[in-house]
Amino acid sequence: LLHDKGLLLRCYTQNIDMLEHLTGLPEEKIVAAHGNFASAHTVDGKEVPVAELEKAIFAGTEACAELATKYGGLVKPDIVFFGEQLPRRFGELSRQDLPKCDLLLVMGTSLAVS
Repeated sequence: LLHDKGLLLRCYTQNIDMLEHLTGLPEEKIVAAHGNFASAHTVDGKEVPVAELEKAIFAGTEACAELATKYGGLVKPDIVFFGEQLPRRFGELSRQDLPKCDLLLVMGTSLAVS
């Protein structure tokens, strides 16, 4: 509703399930603080088609091992695990967006991990 009225600067989320995308928000309006399942990489950064990762996950451990062999390393969705840095886009846009806010709504989280 805020986006439809031209009032939404950005939607920051910790959700990795991509539900915000299902609302019809444009990609540039969404900042996934913990990443999401839209893309995948090997742990050393090689891009992997997310459909291949999804297929391997549902097929089981052997299929995941085969995927790792195919791409030369473990493959994971582009989500942030404990101890990993938040995506660069989160830091860049939060520094740009906060000074522009007339109103900041925070719901359901402190964005802190303990």
